[in-house]
Parts: sequence; structure tokens; C-alpha cells
Amino acid sequence: MRARSCDESGVTGRRVRVAAISVLVIAAGCGDGEGAGDAASARDASRETEDAPGLDAPGIDATTPSDDAPGLDAPASDARAALDAPRASDDAGAGSDAGPTPTTILEPAPGEVTILQIDLPVGLVPQLGEAAILVGPDGTMVLMDVGNSGHDDDVRAIVEELNTRWITPARGFPRARGRREVDWIVVSHFHSDHIGGFQDLLTGGSAVDVTRGVVHRGLVDVGAGVTESDYVAMCDLLTGTLSHLDVRLCAGASAGACSVSAATNPATACDGLFVGELGEPSDDAAHAPSYLDLGGGARMEFLGADGWMSDGTHATALPFGTTDSNEENARSLVTLVKHGSFRYHWGGDLTGSGDPGQPDVESHLATIAGAAYYGPLGMDVIHAHHHVRRTSSNATFVDLTAPMDGRDRNVIGGVNGAYLGSPYAEVLGRWADGARLGEGGIWLTDSATGGASHASLVVAGAAVIVQTTGGGTGYWVQAASDTPTTRGFRTVR
Repeated sequence: MRARSCDESGVTGRRVRVAAISVLVIAAGCGDGEGAGDAASARDASRETEDAPGLDAPGIDATTPSDDAPGLDAPASDARAALDAPRASDDAGAGSDAGPTPTTILEPAPGEVTILQIDLPVGLVPQLGEAAILVGPDGTMVLMDVGNSGHDDDVRAIVEELNTRWITPARGFPRARGRREVDWIVVSHFHSDHIGGFQDLLTGGSAVDVTRGVVHRGLVDVGAGVTESDYVAMCDLLTGTLSHLDVRLCAGASAGACSVSAATNPATACDGLFVGELGEPSDDAAHAPSYLDLGGGARMEFLGADGWMSDGTHATALPFGTTDSNEENARSLVTLVKHGSFRYHWGGDLTGSGDPGQPDVESHLATIAGAAYYGPLGMDVIHAHHHVRRTSSNATFVDLTAPMDGRDRNVIGGVNGAYLGSPYAEVLGRWADGARLGEGGIWLTDSATGGASHASLVVAGAAVIVQTTGGGTGYWVQAASDTPTTRGFRTVR
């Protein structure tokens, strides 16, 4: 593994280990913007601490070391009992074909979409980091961000375990996969906690084998807000030895450069949002919305990139700068995963506060893409942007994805102990106050020092797994700890 490129000295947090990958108990960690600070600078790391609530704030103590414990930490949520109470959805299951509630860790299932929000470890030298893995109905694997420079071994181990033990013909999948095979990597944006592991993961004797492509916004609007060393490392690969995998959604006046000191190359168009199936050139001219084919009729659709949002036929830009780390967060890709009637939203670290340096791209998304992609029913499961920090999940976005209509919905988030102050109380309240989520809840991989609590919050201390059932008529959500907590739901459509 490379040396860390970001300065997080003084940040403390609980170290969460990968203790039992064989049952998909998975762990996550480096910097972002906002109060989490772009971890590429001491300035941002200190701003993280300033924005975090006091250590006596209500929430979960995430500072207790766990290195001597046998296996992963037990779930840490004081609110866990609220979701353990019996409810109608437990008896009915998640759709007619769901069967009884699982009591063991969910495994990828043929014909279903499985999303693993990885709980990346903080490490001895604390690192932020987020990554997720999606397994499609036919075993197609999509890596959604790759974590930080200290996380390549963790991510690689999970990929190997999935390919060699779970996504196999013996378990009903159509073919054997390569040990380190990954079909697609989707990069939300260029901060080290999302791309820091890219170079080590894709080079060397144990590199993962990406077979289809690496999707990112393009070499546009690259300014001081990015993590320079990690951006350059990734860019050098995608314009060099891995250029055959380079899939860009936006373009500027020039081809772009692997340097932050060069001109920012503002995007002039995001035509890559309208080329149909990515990796299939024959349909590019039809100007259909872009997507990844996940098999079995499931797909990941691309709605936005670099502040440009699509209404299905045209993309509209929201102009903002490139110097603040939150302006980089605001350039995150926006995707929807669809399988049957199931809908899942993923948008990286997209911002929505509208405060200086924190563009309100969430409201821009609602205005441009709301009618075409979300409609009156919103989503079934929403990935909370930016590690459940107060820069994101504004009221407009929450209403768009989880309207107050009494239906059950769920929110998941990627947090480790280095994201001081996460989850933020006001964000938890916007998602869950007033029974907005029905009998659903907020499921996080972990909680950091100063993180808030809520009656609807479950902190897994492990991976959070979402898996469709009945071909997308329902779904499970699971806190994949040593003693899993699993809830079944029907889709809202």
C-alpha cells in the first residue's frame, strides 16, 4: 500500500476490522470536504474538528479500541431496540417471494441486486474512506468508489471472496469469474477518501482485473478542491496503461490534464450522460440516457455529473467554483439502481446546504431530474450523501427521495470513526422525524465521536447490505454484524 497522501494527524476514532470476510462482514476510510475536511490538507482536517459537535453530544462512543476483540464489534446503536421490535413487515417479508427473515449474513443471490456498503477500517493512522460493491442479478460486479490509500487490501480481499466463494456456478450464477475480476468501477468524485486506493488496487501483482470500464466525470473542473496526489495517480493510469477502460461523462474545451496546477478545463457538455448502455458503442447515437447493464433487467442509470443534471433528454449545468473541497463534493456523480420496482439512489458526496462553498446541487437535481427519474414516490433506499454530514441531505432532496406519505423507505450511509461528528443530528432529523421513513430506518456502517443518535438509527459496526427479493418486488436491509439485524420491506411502487 502507498503511504497516505492526506494529513489526518490528531483525528481519533474507533478502528473497525475486517474479521470475517467469508461471511461478508466488511469494513471502511481518508478525506473529504466540508467539516470532514478534504483530508489532503491539515486545514481541512482541522475544520472537521471545528464543525463536529462536542464530545459530550448524545450519540455513540466510537473511540473504544476493538483490536483485541474476536471478530467485528457488536452493533453500537442505542436505538437498535426500536428497530428490533416486531412489525408487520417482519411477518410478511420483503415481497411475496422473500421467505423468512434471514438470521445469517446475506449472500449475493442469482436474479437479485445486492449492494454492500463497506465498513472500511479507520486504521492505526486514522483514515476516512468510503466504498461499496454492487452485485447484479447475473453476477456483474460494480465497485462504487474505492476508499483511501490504506484500503486497497480490504477492498481486494472482498472482491476475491465474492468471486471465488459466492458468485459461482455452484450458487446459481451463470459463469465462473476471475479471482479479482471487477466489471466496472464508478468514481463519484476526486477526493482521497473515494479514490485514494485506486492506484494500489489497479496496479501490481495482485491488481484487480477491471474488464469493462472506469466511469468518472472526466478531466474537467479540476481545481484546488480535489486531492491532487490521488487525482494525478488515477489520471495517469486512465490516460496511460488503463486508457482502454477510461469512460468520461463530461468534456471541456481540451482533453484535460493530469495536473491540478493546469487550467481547470470547465465542462462544456456532459454528453456522456446520453450514450445508452456504457461500453456498447452501437447505441451511442440514439441519445438515450446512459446506464450500466447489471444483468437480469437491472441497470444503474446516470443522472448527473459535475453539477450537470439530466431530465432524460438534456443536461443542465449549475455553475460553481473549483477551489473549495465542498465544490469538489458537489461534482459527484448521481446514479439510480433499478431492478423490477426497486429503486436505489447513490450520489457520492453531493452537497445541498447552499452555504458559501457548498453549492446546492441537491435542489438542482430535484428541479431537473425530479419528474423524470423520481416521480411522486421517490426511492426505496437512499444513500445519504457526504457521510451524513450537514452539507447534504437538504429538505428538498429529502422530500424528493422520501416523500412524507406513510410508505416504508430506508437510508444507508458510509461512515467510519474518522468522520468526526457524523452522523449529524439535523440530518438524521430531516430523514426520520415525523415517521417520514414509515417502518424503515437509517442504517450506517459506523458512527464517529460526536455523532448524534436517533430512534430510527441503526449503527452496524459492520457492512450494511441491501438485497432485492422477488426480482425487485421487495428487499432486505441488513446490519451485517456478527449477530445480524435484518428487516424486510416491499417496494413503494
